[in-house]
Amino acid sequence: MTLYSDSLHRVVVYITERKPLLVGEFKTMTEQGLRNLPARFPGLKMIGSVIHPDRVELTLDFQRLDEDVLRVVQSFKSEVKNLAKKKGFEGDSLWQWQFDDEWISKPSA
Repeated sequence: MTLYSDSLHRVVVYITERKPLLVGEFKTMTEQGLRNLPARFPGLKMIGSVIHPDRVELTLDFQRLDEDVLRVVQSFKSEVKNLAKKKGFEGDSLWQWQFDDEWISKPSA
């Protein structure tokens, strides 16, 4: 596999109102959600991830996965929100509905 492929996606998921919540215990729950993604979606490869206080940036390889980005992102957001609720998070919405999704493709020659 090359580094650039139509199966690679750069995804950015934002916290509602871009509040800096992904620190401390919330960051730990987010890390757990990320670790669980490949188990939830066999064939999905996590190429990279960065957790910022107000967003999560992911590079995902869908080459061996017959799922769409929306389903994977919704699953991740749902898992983290459920973990947060178990720890006392009372807000209605943790994540913004929209997310950024960009295919990473070969640079033009």
